[in-house]
Amino acid sequence: MLESWDWFVGLVEAGSFTRASDELQISQQTLSSRVAALERELGCKLVVRSTPLALTRAGETFLAYAQEQDLARSAMLRHVGEATIGGSGKLKVGISNMRGRVLMPYVIDQFHRSLPGVSVKLIEGTNEELVRLAERNEADVVVAHFDSTHPGVTTRPLYREEVVLAVHPRLLEKHTGLACDEAVPLLESEGLARLSSCPFLLETIDDISGRVARSELQSAGIKPSGLVESENLMTLLALSVAGIGGVFCPANMLDATSSLTGDLVRVRLSDAATYDISLGMPASAEPWTPAQMFEDVIGALFGESFEQG
Repeated sequence: MLESWDWFVGLVEAGSFTRASDELQISQQTLSSRVAALERELGCKLVVRSTPLALTRAGETFLAYAQEQDLARSAMLRHVGEATIGGSGKLKVGISNMRGRVLMPYVIDQFHRSLPGVSVKLIEGTNEELVRLAERNEADVVVAHFDSTHPGVTTRPLYREEVVLAVHPRLLEKHTGLACDEAVPLLESEGLARLSSCPFLLETIDDISGRVARSELQSAGIKPSGLVESENLMTLLALSVAGIGGVFCPANMLDATSSLTGDLVRVRLSDAATYDISLGMPASAEPWTPAQMFEDVIGALFGESFEQG
């Protein structure tokens, strides 16, 4: 029965039978049959089979109990895992798509060398979504920018990140009327006002780069509206490489994608475009070896560079 409860939670999170069956690696018919069996057992209808999927009031109530059961079982597995060599269970890590591309290959490799029995679930989202994961105790560790005191979250600074404007040389010269070696220092000293006619590719305001972009454009007297807006920074970078617009992107992300973005010119912005990236963990969470090990691995990766920053 507990498996059916898990599948129900997976169905709600996925939002459709099609997506849920793919994620759960079962057939739609099997999933639909399990949900129907749950409804018969409970004597009530749980879901409205529409697009998008909707829950009945009974379904919303059952979902809360199913989620509580999932958390309780996860805690049980963790405690049992502590008694075994290497541990077991699933570590939930919140991180942005781009930072995941840059950081996780090394971190997870080192993590699994110490705890091969622990799986890692990466939960990707905007910075605001990631911060809420930590606040709601929906992830074990979160790599994000925590800009103020967040109740119930303990943080550890990892490194400083700087957003720059990345733009194709041809586009920069077109909209400033200057050669790149003249345009870049002028923009860095006087601001972005000369780029008032340049198209921009913006992340959403829920992410750091999106907020930095809008602030820098406003300071330059430019209406902060983008030609393209997306939560996927890789897509925006590909558009920028094609000369479609300028993109505001963390400099270390450009370094990590240099094979794609090497032709882009970087323009440094104001001091407000530099901020700390931290590791956030729910303060109420009980000590758990995998979470502590992940903190140690990622902390060792950035400890020295942060102290020197």
